[in-house]
Amino acid sequence: MSDSAPTRQKYQILFLGAKWWGSDSRALGTALRRLGHTLVEVDFEDYVPVRWASLPLRVARRLLMPWCARDYNRAILQHVANDAIDFMLVFKGKHLFPETLERFVQSGRPAYCLYPDVSFLDHGPDIWKSLPLYNSVFTTKSFHLADKKLRQRVRDLRLVSHGFDPDVHRPVETGQRTHAAYSCDASFAGCWSPKKQRLLESLVRDRPGLDLRVWGAGWERGGNTLAACWQGRGAYGDELSIIYRHSKINLGLLSEAGGGTSLGDQVTARTWQIPASGGFMLHEATRELGQYFTPGREVGVFASPAEFAEKAAHYLANDAERTGIAAAGRARCLASGYTYLGAASQILAFHESEPPCSLK
Repeated sequence: MSDSAPTRQKYQILFLGAKWWGSDSRALGTALRRLGHTLVEVDFEDYVPVRWASLPLRVARRLLMPWCARDYNRAILQHVANDAIDFMLVFKGKHLFPETLERFVQSGRPAYCLYPDVSFLDHGPDIWKSLPLYNSVFTTKSFHLADKKLRQRVRDLRLVSHGFDPDVHRPVETGQRTHAAYSCDASFAGCWSPKKQRLLESLVRDRPGLDLRVWGAGWERGGNTLAACWQGRGAYGDELSIIYRHSKINLGLLSEAGGGTSLGDQVTARTWQIPASGGFMLHEATRELGQYFTPGREVGVFASPAEFAEKAAHYLANDAERTGIAAAGRARCLASGYTYLGAASQILAFHESEPPCSLK
């Protein structure tokens, strides 16, 4: 995942993606800027209140969603007449109407999508409807390449990798109060899913007394076993780096298969962001993980619930081995250039080497 050579031209890109500190789309945008390009950003979170959590606000959001989404798409359309825009790059594409995307492509400029999730069907119908309109779709999931139905729907499908943001995912220095507040045996930062719940429940059951802490959305559904572990909220940006740094073990749990897929994650953004932050990672064993890190030397791995508990106990009892693996994992991230510069360079190289035609 080393960086490609700089592109010949400098582009102005209409970029649709979240820009909050620590988001993967922000990391991609930062990589594009580091390569010398400029971005005109339209962030759907400026129009859709995604973090409203109380019941009255969730009800209000549901009622307001059609107006919020239309306002977001109206903001995108304001840039169609800007001839300085060279192409559109969409991160995921949630709330982007197919007709909005089509208006841009019909202006004679290409549009690309970087899709970071397991399923193209789990975030509403617009993402799936929009796929044929992109000149190329860049996925972070290797199993998408073997999906015949998906390949028939897209014009071009390519694999890129997640990465870490060097501004955000780095070893942080903290004071004693922060260290005391976040230090724990093991942590998981990520959204709830049935599979992740089962794995964490097995760990708590097999290792009673383990100080496990969980951050992320949806864990109110995690049941009584994990109720005391959930911190009641998600963690973002610098707080994630603090968690990774002060947890003895950071758990690299993967999402299961989603709508229309037979496989779940083999790697995820955490795969790179935990070791880049200087944290020790205990990751689900997958063949794909071995393409980026050496199991047992740069990351810890487990292949079953029983081994999960055994490996957790082993690494908690062996501080020197654990910290050595964490250091080796961070060194690998830096030496191999595991940032979003790789994905950004691949998108730009495709744009330059295969100039696409607009849809008719």
